[in-house]
Amino acid sequence: MPKTTRTIYERTMSKALSRNMKAKAVAYFVFREVIEDVHAKYKITDEEMMAMNKKAVNRAAAFLSCLDDEELTASFVQMMSLEATGWDNPKETADTKRHLRLAGEIAEELRGIKGKTNREVYGV
Repeated sequence: MPKTTRTIYERTMSKALSRNMKAKAVAYFVFREVIEDVHAKYKITDEEMMAMNKKAVNRAAAFLSCLDDEELTASFVQMMSLEATGWDNPKETADTKRHLRLAGEIAEELRGIKGKTNREVYGV
């Protein structure tokens, strides 16, 4: 039986939407970029930083695994938000706008290759 070749779109979407990649992306976006300044300022070792990154990815994965169950999501959010009641509400910033704009540009490129063969995309 011949092996089916997945298109670049299919490979990209499959990888990007995997549970592991989602968790890594959320942890990087929420945690890693924020903690990097602390890492440099307070001389946190690479090993300590790696341990924190792993914990952030594991926690992001745990949260993402709740999203298919509304009651589980609600209870998780309520439980985790108990310690954050005094925090400011989120707001859109130049930083978040930049990330969303870039993600939107890449999404448009993906939409542009959806349904195309690799030959059509690469022009080979």
